[in-house]
Amino acid sequence: MTNQLYSPEVIAAIPLPNTTESTQQASDSTSDNNVPQAEKIPYSVKFPVKAVAVELLSTVLNTKSKKILGNFTFGVIGAISIGNYVNGVSGDIRISPDGIVGRNINGTTTFSIDGTTGDAVFAGTIQAGAVVSGQVTVTGAFVVNDGTYNIIWLGYLEGGF
Repeated sequence: MTNQLYSPEVIAAIPLPNTTESTQQASDSTSDNNVPQAEKIPYSVKFPVKAVAVELLSTVLNTKSKKILGNFTFGVIGAISIGNYVNGVSGDIRISPDGIVGRNINGTTTFSIDGTTGDAVFAGTIQAGAVVSGQVTVTGAFVVNDGTYNIIWLGYLEGGF
């Protein structure tokens, strides 16, 4: 077995942009105490301008009016809290994968929608142009038969029954 001698690969020097290549010019650009001096950059060279994302802020978000002006696609995140609940001052709304909950300034839950079961609870009036329902459960009602039909009676009638 013979021993082989390996030599390092020689990499050619590559000059930096806007610098001189010859050693004569490099020696001319030294000061009195033999410290190399940088070559002056001509005034015609412009530095690159930093790119700023102005399109998103100007056409989709208005930070002055604090309004969303365009469409956004939301990623999967934990939850969103809208407002800051302070007792007697302000309510809030919380949206999560488990549902939606709204509270008024007194801390009372005014509405909730369960994201798992679909159950919804509202403290106020519900209005709709039409309601389609599979089953209605009414508590506090009376069933009255007028001799032909069963009638569901809601509320109180003074002098009735």
